[in-house]
Amino acid sequence: MRCWLARARARLMIHGNGKDQYAKVWEYAAATLKYNPGSSAFVVCDNIERPPPIFKRFYVCLKACKEGFIQGCRPIIGVDGCHLKGVYPGICLVAVGVDANNNIFPVAWAVVEVENRDSWTWFLELLASDIGKVEGEGLTVMSDRQKGLIDALATVVPKANIRFCARHIWANLKLRFSGQLYKETFWAAARAMTRADFSKEMEGMKLLSRDAWSFLNDIPPRHWSRHAFDTTCKSHLLLNNVCEVFNAVLKEARDKPILTQLEWMRKYVMQRLCQKREGAKSYEGRVMPYVDKYLDWAKDESRFATFMQSDEHEFEVELRGEQVVVNLLDKTCGCNHWNLTGLPCPHAMACLLEKRMDPKNYVDDFIQRRGTCSPMPTKFPLCLG
Repeated sequence: MRCWLARARARLMIHGNGKDQYAKVWEYAAATLKYNPGSSAFVVCDNIERPPPIFKRFYVCLKACKEGFIQGCRPIIGVDGCHLKGVYPGICLVAVGVDANNNIFPVAWAVVEVENRDSWTWFLELLASDIGKVEGEGLTVMSDRQKGLIDALATVVPKANIRFCARHIWANLKLRFSGQLYKETFWAAARAMTRADFSKEMEGMKLLSRDAWSFLNDIPPRHWSRHAFDTTCKSHLLLNNVCEVFNAVLKEARDKPILTQLEWMRKYVMQRLCQKREGAKSYEGRVMPYVDKYLDWAKDESRFATFMQSDEHEFEVELRGEQVVVNLLDKTCGCNHWNLTGLPCPHAMACLLEKRMDPKNYVDDFIQRRGTCSPMPTKFPLCLG
């Protein structure tokens, strides 16, 4: 107990009093708007008419994160919540995007009192307004189907494409149907790139257990299987890993007082964006490093392909027993990989190499090198101790 008390005193000296910091939330929001114009910062309090007001929620989306997502990221965003620790617990809601190099890109975060439909609706309304997707048209949202989130998404962004994290679905499925065979069949169905492959795996699940098949059949495939995903965002993500990675980073800040926590998050995002920006400057090329690695792999795979040309832009390609039609003009392939990811698959790569074309010219614009982020604030004149 003596060691615990000593640690508590040390934390109080370093991070300040958590109760006192709530009185400075308004000042922090004002400083955010003053020193980084174009950012968004909202504070919600109860008992405004009968002081003292009681803190309820805080939302922040910095200008660099807002513009960086709009200019340099694919229109897919993951949303998730994690529990805060300490004397005054709550929930931290985060929205994380994916940049052109397949790295996480934090967009916005908020501290709320509880995770429910009302708090998610409030967060999503502010987020959709900041990224210019008021009704969600052209946007893909990945989630773990948290409490109240599905209803909030239907209300705030009814035109968005919704994906559910496949790991979360499997976690619910294995509670009743555990075993390696169930696991392999489920993941094969989730990764299926064509409707024929998906139907084959679902028939296999039906043979294993009709109840397990009914459980999966009740979830529309467009939410969890690649073959049915919308191709607008050029991403075949099945997992909400972008949020899980960011939440793991926030573990160090979760038990700190609110302003210390928010400052820790701001500094982390500032340093991360700066490092990624400098790294992109040092790289010479029209596409990002991960795209180069993928194209090298696709070239190696394409050596085993045989094809016949049917007209100027169409080919019939056979690779490892799979026969598909490739259209170079439409940038489509029967395997659905090029359509879904925006990256030429090995089938398409064989055709491009045959015609002596540069594969990088056939990479989707979302994965090309694009604009840079705005500068982040470096100074907030607040006493947090």
